[in-house]
This record gives sequence, structure tokens and C-alpha cells, in this order.
Amino acid sequence: MPTLTTAAGITIYYETDGDPSGRPLVLVHGGGAQLIGWPDEFVAHLVGAGFFVVRPDNRDVGLSQQTGGPDDLAATYDISDMAADVVALLDHLGIERAHLTGMSLGGYIVQLVAIEHPGRVASLGLMSTSPSSEPEFLVGTHGDGQPVTTPPERLDRDAYITMFVNGQRGWHSPGFRFDEDESRALAARYYDRVYRPDGLVRQWNAMLNGPLERREELRAVDVPTVVIHGRGDGTLHWRAATAFAEIMPQAEVLLFEGMGHDVPRELWPDFVRGIARAASRAQ
Repeated sequence: MPTLTTAAGITIYYETDGDPSGRPLVLVHGGGAQLIGWPDEFVAHLVGAGFFVVRPDNRDVGLSQQTGGPDDLAATYDISDMAADVVALLDHLGIERAHLTGMSLGGYIVQLVAIEHPGRVASLGLMSTSPSSEPEFLVGTHGDGQPVTTPPERLDRDAYITMFVNGQRGWHSPGFRFDEDESRALAARYYDRVYRPDGLVRQWNAMLNGPLERREELRAVDVPTVVIHGRGDGTLHWRAATAFAEIMPQAEVLLFEGMGHDVPRELWPDFVRGIARAASRAQ
């Protein structure tokens, strides 16, 4: 089982796809999402574009280390610590500089890698994410900004699958068909791989630990960047994408009608071309 232990003592699980001599690309997923949340076929497209793809489970999800117990929901870390996990993964694999793509919370993480460890980043892909947690970039309900202290209900497998599918339906791209069978299959894989709902809560609390405002620091991030966002995103407003373009010197924005807070199959070719274009500009 491929794992590493960071200097902070956190065990991170990861998987790789493609030729190690290819362009190294780290895919960092969002809150509560396991590495298998990146569809295998999407990863295959990236491998076909010449990337050596690395997918970690972020701490507190999947097969990476849980930092607390079922009733221990306090996050003793923040987004910068999660960014340091990514850097430790690069060290472990002997990768000096990598192309980083992050989705949602994963986008926050790779932003922090670029801000705090600029020498390790060749290019960025920022998918369905934002440079700040100010209300102008938020859609829907995001809580009151206070840490969650109530342990989540533990569900049996069938109840979890139902909850997961309903959640994915809420984030789904309104301009594309929602494949319920595919969603149910992913939910079953998530549950069977590891089911620890308290990890998601700690990740949420870690996000609240910040840094929640990154716009000023991002002005100094001068690497080729592709920003991918949907006008139908019901979580983070598409204005976040245009904000990146105003802030970052080398940002290219791809805005898609009908795309929500997910990675719709129909747009995979566009995503891969955008990520590959940013990587080529870095070279």
C-alpha cells in the first residue's frame, strides 16, 4: 500500500497512474472526497496527454490518517498543513516541481502550495474553487462560520448510498444528465473502501481555520494557471473564476454554461486540454 509519513507525523495514502517519466500532475480533491472521486477514465485521459498522475487521499478521508476519533471533531490543522502534505508527497516521490490541479477544497490546498512553496509548482489547475471565502464568492448555505461540534450520524450502507446520491444530485451540473447508477456505484466504493464521517467534519473545521483570504498573496503566484468553473455551480459562484483572472498574471479562465460543482464527463476533453495547455506554457 503506497503511503508516506510527513514530518508532522501524518500518514498519507496515494496512487499513481502513467509513466513516471511523464509530466508529474497531482490531483487534489475536495472536502470529504476520496481519491477515487477522480474518475478512472478522466485520469486515463490525463495519462494519455502525457501526465504522470498522482492522487492522494487528503488527511482525514479515505485511506490516509484520521486525525481524531468519532467524537473528536476539533481540527488541529489548517489548509496550510494540508498543503504541506502535498509537498511531503512530492518529496517522497522525488518530484522537484509538479503541475497541481485542485477541485473545491483541493483548489484551496493547491493555492496554498503555490503561495507558501512556490518553487514546487510548475502550473496550476483551479477547478470549482475560489480565492477567498467572502460572501461574494459563495452560493447557498455555508453555515455560520463556526466549527461543527456535533458528531455526524453514522449510517448503514444503504442509507449512506442514498445520502451520497442526493448530495451529488444537488451539486450536479444542471446542463448535463445526472447518472444515478454511476453515482450509486461511486457511493458504494466510498463506503466499502472506508467509512468515517467524522473525517469530513474535521476537514470542514480545518478549512475554517484558514487561511480563508488568499487574494493578495495570489498576486505573486506567477505560474501558468487554468481556472475551470461552471456558471451553474450552486456552491461557489462563477465570479470566483473571474477574480482569479484579475489577480493572477498567467490565469486562463474556462467558464462553462450548465456546469455545476462537479466534473461532468462531457467536459473532460476541455478540462484535459486546459490542464495540458497550462503545463505546456510552463515548459
